[in-house]
Amino acid sequence: MSDLIQRSTTIDSESFLRFRKLHSRIIFTFSVLLFFVLLAVLYSVNAIISSSTNQDIQKNLDTGTQLFSFINQENSIRVTQTASILAADFAFREAIATEDKQTIISALLNHSARFRASAMFLLSTDNQLIADTVGLEQSHAQFPFPDLLESAEEEGTATAIVILNGRLYQMVVVPVLAPTPIGWLVSGFVIDDKFAINLKSLTGLEVSLLTRQQANSKWHVRATTLPANLSASLPKAISGAVADQGKKTVQIQLANNNYLARVPILASRPDGVVIVAVLQRSLQQALAPLHFLQKTLLLISLLSFVVALLVSAWIARGITNPIRKLGVLAQRIEEGDYSQTVVVDSEDEIGQLASAINHMNVGIADRESKIVELANMDPLTKLPNRNLFLNRLEQASRVANISESHLTVMIMDLDRFKEVNDILGHHVGDLLLQEVALRLQMVVDGECDTIARLGGDEFAMILTVADDAASVIANKLLSAFDKSILLEGQEIVINTSIGFSHYPQHGDDVNSLLSNADIAMYAAKENNAGYVVYDASLAWQTQEHLSLMAELRYAIANDELTVYYQPKLDLATGKISHAEALLRWAHPQRGLVSSDNFIPFAEDTGFIVIITQWVVEKVMRQQQEWRKIGFMLNISINISARDLLTPKLPGLFAKLMKAYDVPPQCLQLEITESSIMASPQVALNIMNELRGMGLSLSVDDYGTGYSSLAYLKKLPVSELKIDRSFVMQMEKDNNDVLIVRSTIDLAHNMGLKVVAEGVENKLIYDRLTEMGCDFVQGYFISQPVTAQNLLNVIKNHQLD
Repeated sequence: MSDLIQRSTTIDSESFLRFRKLHSRIIFTFSVLLFFVLLAVLYSVNAIISSSTNQDIQKNLDTGTQLFSFINQENSIRVTQTASILAADFAFREAIATEDKQTIISALLNHSARFRASAMFLLSTDNQLIADTVGLEQSHAQFPFPDLLESAEEEGTATAIVILNGRLYQMVVVPVLAPTPIGWLVSGFVIDDKFAINLKSLTGLEVSLLTRQQANSKWHVRATTLPANLSASLPKAISGAVADQGKKTVQIQLANNNYLARVPILASRPDGVVIVAVLQRSLQQALAPLHFLQKTLLLISLLSFVVALLVSAWIARGITNPIRKLGVLAQRIEEGDYSQTVVVDSEDEIGQLASAINHMNVGIADRESKIVELANMDPLTKLPNRNLFLNRLEQASRVANISESHLTVMIMDLDRFKEVNDILGHHVGDLLLQEVALRLQMVVDGECDTIARLGGDEFAMILTVADDAASVIANKLLSAFDKSILLEGQEIVINTSIGFSHYPQHGDDVNSLLSNADIAMYAAKENNAGYVVYDASLAWQTQEHLSLMAELRYAIANDELTVYYQPKLDLATGKISHAEALLRWAHPQRGLVSSDNFIPFAEDTGFIVIITQWVVEKVMRQQQEWRKIGFMLNISINISARDLLTPKLPGLFAKLMKAYDVPPQCLQLEITESSIMASPQVALNIMNELRGMGLSLSVDDYGTGYSSLAYLKKLPVSELKIDRSFVMQMEKDNNDVLIVRSTIDLAHNMGLKVVAEGVENKLIYDRLTEMGCDFVQGYFISQPVTAQNLLNVIKNHQLD
């Protein structure tokens, strides 16, 4: 299948290359033609609009400059007329003739208020100040602008823009006649921002008035319509721009904004003061409509180009696609790919040929699919078999490698499927496998690329989902198989174990992914974990334990195993009267190996039965030696699930107790909840037989299994041993305190003794004493020691 897909991909590529030339030429011709047309249109429209906009700005500046000059002249005439009204007033002239200063000042103030004049002056014919409204007669004997009087004497009236007290004024001088001149009346109107704003409303231009004291001095803004940030940079911007009375257009830059401006000179006074007006128009604002039009044209051009590309592609496709499709289909049939047909919407010869090839393709595909199905499908479940699964996994790994996508291999195995075959028959077993296949398809529908039966009761899946999503699917599968299955009137509860590995973290080839998923599945089965994600430590542990198991037989034969004893303190007497036998392996290369590293695998292989026999005999031989020196101690021995299901176990204890003359009260058997529940009735029968021999029984690791209280009360046990996981966290977790206290109370109410293991400090020791626990065990009392050191520990404790 992978070769077929690869060949199909090659065919598509070759066909595409073959017909791409004509297709590309059509699209290229349309595109180039439209591109140059649009480019010429855009260039022409942009040039025309840019030129038109520049001309509009120039015309606007010309009109604005002329309007400004006209307004300035009209304003001078208006100001002159208003001043002449007061100069011709009889009462005012009489007050001048009689030198009635109060009347003169009153008349000046009234005129100033009436015509909104900012400053009024009355001068004698010899340029002496008689009165004013700004207080100059108090500090100056003469009028500060004598040139105005000279012009007035020559022309009858005079007007000019001047600077007075740091402000800009338009001054008008008219004679006071009676009928010969008896004085001069000067009327001044301030030129400020308000004045400039009025001019802007009339001209449509930004208006600023600036002054300069000397030729090389700085310009000062006296009135402007510009905001502060722009007006601050205006003096520097116009340096060198004052020329030919403002007839020339100049470009200035203010705070990154470009302006076109005219700078007419309003006054050039004898004392060197120059007064100019700056009339300007923002290029950004003037060109804004042009920019909008340019963007609109560009957008229309782009849309037109895209539409043209689509149309040309559509035309090209209509021309080349039918021929290309037929060529591709013929090549795929030649290479053995019958998954495609071709559709040609025409009734001509090409359409008839396409129909004939399609019918031929379908017929060949039907015959070959039956052959492929027999080779790649599981006949019982109708799922892909191992061969097809491996091919698809190979393809999926290639895709994941190229696209860097997610890939997960999941393996699921049915627990105790052999019992179904042995008890209910293989026919029911086959029906069960079919039901499992149906449930798998229902649960992972749409989330799994391939579901396969690898063989026996083992199923596999290929998932192309995120790693976290794979865990979600595993939980769904576990939930689906929690429900019982009814087959031929027989209700069957089947448990599953799932393991999975992720690409490429857990392997970059098919064999590694499958092998590691298998290892994870067996880890889940061993630990009753439901599902396990592969971890490198699992493979290491598997190899490590395989090596250890190979060496374990040799260890027993060569006496490399050693029994250690961990004391149990009786809280009622304060003495050490019990101990637990713990197996250790003194490996010549690995050093001291804990039983946790080899006992679980010894249980899986059944070798635990031999180990248990060795430990029981070793403990009884030690008991015999202790009795010779007058020392009696109750020793607990751990019994595995395999041992508990061995009918010969009671006989073994009877034989060894007789051989070493060990009374039953010197022995206690510790049995875990999980070993009891593996086969409850068989375990109960053997436990009753052991109890009948006088041996005491203890439930080890209580609280971590899943036995019910209803079943617990049936067990012939005399002791509960609380698991260390609850005891060690008592000082940190109040929930563990509650569990321990409740367990002690429960056990006492059932007439059982309680042992708490994992006592690591005095705080926990005191809490357990307070709760009424019977025995404690842990490093606070003593760590596991050899038989010789155990006697020393007991003696030292008695001395304390």
